[in-house]
Amino acid sequence: MYSMQSRGFFFVSLIYLVVQLMTKADAVSTYDVVVIGGTPAGVAASIAAGRAGKSVILIEQSPVLGGVHSSGVIRLDDLYVESNSGVMDEFRQRVKAYHRTELAEDPLVKAHLTRDPRSPWNVAEGRAWEPHTAARIYAEMVAEIGTITTRFNEVAVAVEMKGNRVTSVITQDRDNQGRLGKRQAYSGKVIIDATYEADLAAFANVPYRIGREARSEAEPHAGRIYTNFFRGVSGTLKATILPDSTGEADDRSQAFTYRLTGKDYGRADHPYRIKEPPPNYDSAKYRWHSNTKPIIPNRKFDLLGINWGGDMTGYGTRWVLADWEERLEIERIFRNYDLGWLYYIQTEGGSPNIGLPDDEFTDNNNVPYRLYVRQGRRIHGRYTLNESDIHKDLRGNGLRGPLNSESVAIGVYGIDSHNVQAPTTRNEPRSGEGAAEGTLHLFDVTGPYQIPYGVMVPERHKGILFPVGISSTHVAMCTVRMEPVWCALGQAAGVAAALAIDHDIELADLPVKQIQDELLKQGCVLFFYTDLPRDAPAFEAVQKLSLLGAIANDNPDRFRVDGPAASLSDLNKKAYRFRPNDSVTMGEFARMAVKGLQVPLSITASHFRDVPRGHFAFKFIETLYDYSTQSKAPFFEFELNKNIKIAFAHPNKSVSSKQAIKILSGLLKRNIQEIDKTNKALTRGQAAQLIGQFLH
Repeated sequence: MYSMQSRGFFFVSLIYLVVQLMTKADAVSTYDVVVIGGTPAGVAASIAAGRAGKSVILIEQSPVLGGVHSSGVIRLDDLYVESNSGVMDEFRQRVKAYHRTELAEDPLVKAHLTRDPRSPWNVAEGRAWEPHTAARIYAEMVAEIGTITTRFNEVAVAVEMKGNRVTSVITQDRDNQGRLGKRQAYSGKVIIDATYEADLAAFANVPYRIGREARSEAEPHAGRIYTNFFRGVSGTLKATILPDSTGEADDRSQAFTYRLTGKDYGRADHPYRIKEPPPNYDSAKYRWHSNTKPIIPNRKFDLLGINWGGDMTGYGTRWVLADWEERLEIERIFRNYDLGWLYYIQTEGGSPNIGLPDDEFTDNNNVPYRLYVRQGRRIHGRYTLNESDIHKDLRGNGLRGPLNSESVAIGVYGIDSHNVQAPTTRNEPRSGEGAAEGTLHLFDVTGPYQIPYGVMVPERHKGILFPVGISSTHVAMCTVRMEPVWCALGQAAGVAAALAIDHDIELADLPVKQIQDELLKQGCVLFFYTDLPRDAPAFEAVQKLSLLGAIANDNPDRFRVDGPAASLSDLNKKAYRFRPNDSVTMGEFARMAVKGLQVPLSITASHFRDVPRGHFAFKFIETLYDYSTQSKAPFFEFELNKNIKIAFAHPNKSVSSKQAIKILSGLLKRNIQEIDKTNKALTRGQAAQLIGQFLH
């Protein structure tokens, strides 16, 4: 595994020093926030800072915004549409509106109108799109904010610093042929690196990781690993770790590719047939399953989304550590490799009707503008995300990952790594020499998880955030690497930048609660539920209480799965629910009140027959009892059988508005206004809203 002392880092640093000595930028442009990378994360960061009134410069290496969303990744890689929020959901809603109006007659749009709105690839819900559609919508979203300036075809080549503070970024023009030209400098109060490679970390001497960590107790899937995902072994499940999995660390990255968009022309004699194989063509390297059903409008589809045949290993680390001149050569290698795959599809693959789309990337020979970089540098930050922060069982409760109260974004996608080492033949062995290595598809152990603010903040450097190249291990990054997650982190970075500027405070010292409060106002999800839309009256209160651990707990029974589950996915659909319209029980309300108001626990004994020590509400009901009996005006009501001296707290019975008000008044030691003078049962949403008024 590479570190900042590695030869790769030395090489990049040497380039930086040479560049600094050779030339300087002609002039410096000054902004509040400088964002490098027009990825979804960079777009979201710019929009968040721009809407807060900050001047922003957004610098993108290609001719369009959207990162890989406008270069071939033509869908939301999410498991639940409800997990998208903030800027990412704004994007989806705009795609949805465009498809239902401008493309209303497209056969695929028509067909998807009757689909389950939650189904993947649903174009009628905006969950998949054509590349040029993504580019146009991202551009429109940015253009609507007058404080954002956008620059295209520029790449970062250096930074300027004062002590350990990054103060400005040096860029150079880069045309479609990869040639570098004029230099520019942009200074800002906050710098945000939203690139996939996190190049600014190298330029600024921010310590970072590349490659894979060794297996550990917190990361059972780390290091060199063979799994049963592709090559089935009788009697074992897909996630089984196979022999020859040493768990050793190394400097390898999962496969990169050009995410080619295909189009079905319906005939073999279309003008986008590849007539001659590209250089170094070898048909033995490729696979094709001949599934050509269009999955986005205008008879297009994601070739890689159907088949992993276009992946190429061995260049990931080299790409990340290379300068832009070397990256140009690596781009050529990938372009030839992936066009060779398309040639194979058209010839030996038996699908001559497929070609590159005639209306995409028209100034780039119909090839995406960007290489699909699945994983770049990962900084050393204030918090390092690892597998145990995501795994449902290592530190979670079997349904979710562990609670992190400093969450600024969530993820729900499984831990998913493409090959780190490609197989040598199509009929590779299951493990060992010649087999595909490094594949992870761990959806069964991944639960909804939270990402804390500290992963974006370098340990010692000031003035810069990394919402893409976050502080994480390889295994953790295998789920974080999805664009909706990076976009959410980008929005959090933009919010943090604006708050730090407004309050004249260092990014590392910014109270996370301030970031969370602003994100919640913007409709961002920080704790995942499938039944709590952002316009729900109780949304903010439920999110805040969940972050305090006042709703979710370590007892999976709280999810109350509604009926038997036929499968894991069915279970998940039933599990991640808040149920805002259900009546709140005494046990639930006790937890909400004690944890939400941060009342110190008080447990002097076990007083109630129906609340044993194993009950999730035990410590919270006992706390209510102790505080009530010690007060001059007891506020916790319970049933006492005086004859046999047995008490019942009825933890599963509904709580009325009057009861709730009485309990809260007692805990707060002041009278509060009733919201309902009747004994009508209080709903879970109403309870959250009521308690939410008094959160610290």
